[in-house]
Amino acid sequence: MDQKMEALHQQLQRMRREKEVQEDALYAIRQKQVRLESVESELFHMEREKSNLVAQAHEVWQGNHGRSVAHEAEDIAHQNWRQLRRTVEDSREALQQEQQRLQNNVYQLEEEQKRIHKELLLRRVLILRK
Repeated sequence: MDQKMEALHQQLQRMRREKEVQEDALYAIRQKQVRLESVESELFHMEREKSNLVAQAHEVWQGNHGRSVAHEAEDIAHQNWRQLRRTVEDSREALQQEQQRLQNNVYQLEEEQKRIHKELLLRRVLILRK
């Protein structure tokens, strides 16, 4: 085997290892997305419970001061919920971007592997013809 073929084989091996690393990272991202969906579902249930508690507080607190406290608690709860939703959305977007980047890397590695395989086959054919 000539030096060029050996170098191509080594490059192919490095690319296979890199592709495995990228695929492992993709799997980890998918796991994070699943956990994020689970957290999001749990947050939704918590928000519903919090809304019920605030509604009950409106009934319990009476008078101007009581209503003021209830409205303030409700406003704070809504602010916190919006902030939490924004954090979840930002996390989802970051995971999607990282997933897309990794998928593009895997695709590029696969295309380069195909090119190297073709080059190796062509070199083998040329060697056999000599």
